[in-house]
Amino acid sequence: MNEPDDKPKRPPKRVAEHKARHSAEVVPIRRAFPPAEQPDRLNEADALKLIHMLAADSNNIVVIKHAQKRRAQRNITRPQIERCIQKGSITEGPFINAKGNWQVNLSRFTAGEQITCVVAIDWPARLIVVTTF
Repeated sequence: MNEPDDKPKRPPKRVAEHKARHSAEVVPIRRAFPPAEQPDRLNEADALKLIHMLAADSNNIVVIKHAQKRRAQRNITRPQIERCIQKGSITEGPFINAKGNWQVNLSRFTAGEQITCVVAIDWPARLIVVTTF
């Protein structure tokens, strides 16, 4: 009753070999960040990444006279502004302002208060605090 098969037997496929043979190599795309020139488009994630990167050095945060005046009126300290920019999240923007810079509103709950800073990016080296509330 045991008749020989006419078909040759194939060895079973190994799953690992099968997957390895058909998988593609992942090649990361490298792009310069931040770009040397101000880009025409800026998404929220890239804006936040650049802002947090620049704000790591507080010397890159420039508070203009108007913002200094509003800061004093509203009893907001320089460290509160720095923390808002360094660790805050974008609540509005990014958009191009009247001066041609990218601008965002950053908010953070710090020292028991909700602080918002309007920040313009002087591409690619400085952050200008326009006002705070």
